[in-house]
Formats: sequence, structure tokens, C-alpha cells
Amino acid sequence: MRGLGRFYREQRGVATIEFALTVVLFLFMVLFIAEMSRMAYVSSVIDLAISEAAKEGKNAPEENGGYQRRFRNTLTEQGGSLWFFLTNEDAVEMSIHYANSVTEMADTGGTEGQAHTRGNALARYHLLYHYHPMFFPFPTNWASSLFNREVIFVQEYERSQFMD
Repeated sequence: MRGLGRFYREQRGVATIEFALTVVLFLFMVLFIAEMSRMAYVSSVIDLAISEAAKEGKNAPEENGGYQRRFRNTLTEQGGSLWFFLTNEDAVEMSIHYANSVTEMADTGGTEGQAHTRGNALARYHLLYHYHPMFFPFPTNWASSLFNREVIFVQEYERSQFMD
């Protein structure tokens, strides 16, 4: 009993133990906030990148790969210095699906492939970014599902088909 009472009265080293316990929680919170901030930034950059690339792609003539080539080039080559900081080529999946009408786009999501560009006025530009956490370990599947973007445009060289 005597030793136990002395154990409870002893105060040396208490500050070190309290600091060790709180610094771990503090670092955990700082890294979590840093990762959430990075995710918000990446999300904003992806939104801007897909809208700009799709705007460039929809204005491309069909020759020389047309919409698909211009969409990919704008995203990968002209995406800006911040886009290159965030990704490498294997972290991004891009596709374009074409449809002749709004109803077809809503029902089927469109048809993928360069052969379907002629006569299909609507295009759904799709970008999926595979997110890799830097500061805090998030489940990769959950994080990647947050970075799936799509925009639908009327193709400039096919818009007369849409008006009919």
C-alpha cells in the first residue's frame, strides 16, 4: 500500500507523458486537415480541367482524331503547371460517349468510340482521377470515387444534327 500511494503522489515526468499523448492527436488532426485541403484543391483543379478540355474538344473538326484527340491533348499537354503537379498519365482515365438525342444520352449514356462521332450531336466527356493520398491514409477506392467527373456538350461540327 505504501508504494502505491507514493506512485500516485509522484509528479515527475507527468508533463512529458501528457505532451506525448497530445502531440500524437495534434499531428493526426494536422495531417487529416492537410489531406482534406489537398482533396478539395484536386477536386477544383479537376473541375476546371475537364470543363476547359471539353470546351476545346467539342470545337475540334473530325479529321485527325477530332474530339477525342483534342480532349486528351488539352488535358495532358495543356492542362497547366498545376495539373502536372497533381497527376501522372496512368492516374487519369478519359473517355467520350456520343449520342444522337437527349433521350438516348439519358437512357444509354451514349456510345463510346471514334466511329460514333459523325451524326451524334451530344457528347459526354468523362474523367476519372485515381487519387493517391499523400498525408493521411484514406481508402483508395473511396477517395477515387470522389473524383469522377462528367460534362455533356453539343458538338460544334454536329450541332445541325441536334437541331433537326
